[in-house]
Amino acid sequence: MPPRDRHKHAKAAKVNSRLSAAQPSAQALEEAQTLQQRAERKRGREAVTAYEHAANKFQRALDLEQRAPLSFERHCDAYFGLAEVLQNWAEGVLAVCRTLPDAELTREAEQAASSIAKSLFKKAVESYQQVRTGTREIRADAAVNSGNTLAAWAELLAPPEAIQMLATAQQAYEAALAQESDAATWGNRADAFVRQAELVAEGAGEQAGRESSQQAYEQGMEAYATACSLTSTEQGDDLPGLLHNWGVGLRSMAEHTADDEAACRAYSLAVQKLQASIQFARGDVAPYNALGDAYAGWAERLPDGSVEQQLKLGNALQEGYQAALHVNANTSEALVGIAEVKGRMGRLLQRNGSSDARRHFTEGAQAYQKALQAPSNLGSMQDRNETRYNFACLLCLSTQQEAAMNVLAELVKKDGVASQDLITDEDFTDMRELPAFQHLIQQAQHSNTT
Repeated sequence: MPPRDRHKHAKAAKVNSRLSAAQPSAQALEEAQTLQQRAERKRGREAVTAYEHAANKFQRALDLEQRAPLSFERHCDAYFGLAEVLQNWAEGVLAVCRTLPDAELTREAEQAASSIAKSLFKKAVESYQQVRTGTREIRADAAVNSGNTLAAWAELLAPPEAIQMLATAQQAYEAALAQESDAATWGNRADAFVRQAELVAEGAGEQAGRESSQQAYEQGMEAYATACSLTSTEQGDDLPGLLHNWGVGLRSMAEHTADDEAACRAYSLAVQKLQASIQFARGDVAPYNALGDAYAGWAERLPDGSVEQQLKLGNALQEGYQAALHVNANTSEALVGIAEVKGRMGRLLQRNGSSDARRHFTEGAQAYQKALQAPSNLGSMQDRNETRYNFACLLCLSTQQEAAMNVLAELVKKDGVASQDLITDEDFTDMRELPAFQHLIQQAQHSNTT
């Protein structure tokens, strides 16, 4: 779930109308806040355009202060509003790019969206920094949103820079918590710790790196516990969201834990948190999908073919992904999860020589096919390519070789598959020697080098 921002702009419309008429800056600020509220009711490209208009109006209000200064509070409101719309504008640009149809989603489009978003995130952080208290420290709500903006910005950076950006986000959260111990802020801080831990773990080649990652995970788990202890549903706090993120964080920690027993304990805790989240929010597909992911990950740490492993894979399907489809039958994440688990089940049966393997491969391929009917729901170009590649694997394993070749041919055209994967992936063993497949490999090699 996304970070929880702190909002202030809703109360800012109460300004003396005579003052607004006398002060162009105050009038421009009122207009900017109205545009912001309209933008928040829009979606997609319309929202992006609306946030751009709102940002220009907020900037106009600030520019007019040279002739008609605003009060200190209204000056801070102007910067806070500007920062919010810049942040939302950036997130809107990225969201529009992720949902582009296949024909429009290219690496160039993703790079352009990333470049625009990074620039807007930077301006948003700079604007939040201008929002101060009477004692000249950054206001708590601005500090929280600044931290969230930095965390979103970090997702667009390479690991070393991203880790440093997340450390800066932590400083912003600390500044907010020094003024007010808030559940949502502790939750955002926990999310940032988990992301730091993941990035460090993925690049950790030495013991020191692994220890640093583990420390960040532990800090994240402590922060989630603190957040939940401060949560009050009567005050509108999002306890289901916190429990969901805590469960996802525990699953991530399990994935990056070398010891199988320790990993299984973390998976068990993740399942408990996600089940608790579901109890509070049965209409939300996110905790069901996360529960499926946790059970599937847990199964990976168990002995192949064991009864316990089979049970966990069954739990992933029934309690997780299939339950998500009961809430929303078109949930792409659940369909992909089902396909992955079916593929895993099929491969385990295949190793034991079971004829039932093909049924699982076929059912998995069907789930991928349904998910690919709405590719814009699958996310980035890389995510879509990976889904199509895995679809081709299950098609081949279910003896639908011609269909598999067609999917791979489309990937090769887009330079969406590495030739080395085609050469070495065991899933393609049955068709690797076919002339048409060898031709695909040659095309992929050419595509990968141009």
